[in-house]
Amino acid sequence: MSSIKIFLAVSMMIALASVIPCRAQEYSAGDWISMPPGTNIQMAYYDFATRSTLKNTITGEVPHSHLNSDVGIARFMHFDKFLGHTVAVQGILPFGSLNDAKIDGQKLSNASGVGDPIVASGMWLLNDTEHNHYLSFVNFVSLPIGSYDKHSALNLGSHRWQDALQWDYTQIFWKKIMVDQAVSDLHAWDNHEAGTGNQTLQQNETISTYSWIGYNVAPLLRRPPTLPAWISVGYSGNYNGVQRLDGVRTGAANGEQTIKMGYSQFITPKWQGLIQVSHDVDAHGQFKQDLGVFVRVAKLF
Repeated sequence: MSSIKIFLAVSMMIALASVIPCRAQEYSAGDWISMPPGTNIQMAYYDFATRSTLKNTITGEVPHSHLNSDVGIARFMHFDKFLGHTVAVQGILPFGSLNDAKIDGQKLSNASGVGDPIVASGMWLLNDTEHNHYLSFVNFVSLPIGSYDKHSALNLGSHRWQDALQWDYTQIFWKKIMVDQAVSDLHAWDNHEAGTGNQTLQQNETISTYSWIGYNVAPLLRRPPTLPAWISVGYSGNYNGVQRLDGVRTGAANGEQTIKMGYSQFITPKWQGLIQVSHDVDAHGQFKQDLGVFVRVAKLF
């Protein structure tokens, strides 16, 4: 296999390795508005995405490349009090499949199983329910125990520890307009069973930014104020995340710019539904998403 083909294969493998963790931490408008201590939330997600462009930062665009992902997520969240602040702990279990994958026209075997489980904890430093503004941070830790085969190009697990610290500020004006901003820093430890199965994969820090603006359409739908319904548009970006195999750059990175639109609604005071669509306007060092469809159901108790 030529050096270019090796670069392409490694680039694709690394790009796929980030699919499941990113979906597991999918962030939507208003997600970090706190709930009263003692509240539990059980969530179920489904995320489908299709991609038909792969761009390596060294060799350029790779023709005849494609990837579909079907990801489900089970997520539990508990709110409590600590040192006078509202806190939340949560567990996240991703699972699913990567399918219809090919690179430079060469098809790859599908992958299915469980992604790396995630445990997270967060705290609200500002939790002003009267004026509706909130400042919080949450730390996500990915446990490297998901499905991983060092001889396979496609894997749902990443076979490495990962830690992401996210800060969020949310403000609601006049109970109608929501502005939501967040930034996160992802650190990934080394994977010593990458590439051929005996090589070391290293990755630089990945910085992610999120911007959302939402409008409460409940009055337009003649719904009671206790059952808000939000339509939101957003933009997110991932930066850096340059990856190396045994110290040599592969052309893989976490460069991605995405536009999103979502609708969420409390069907009852205890049940919420959300649907979101997304599209990458730019991507380099990984696959570019043509279309993503994200659905979530949450039950409060």
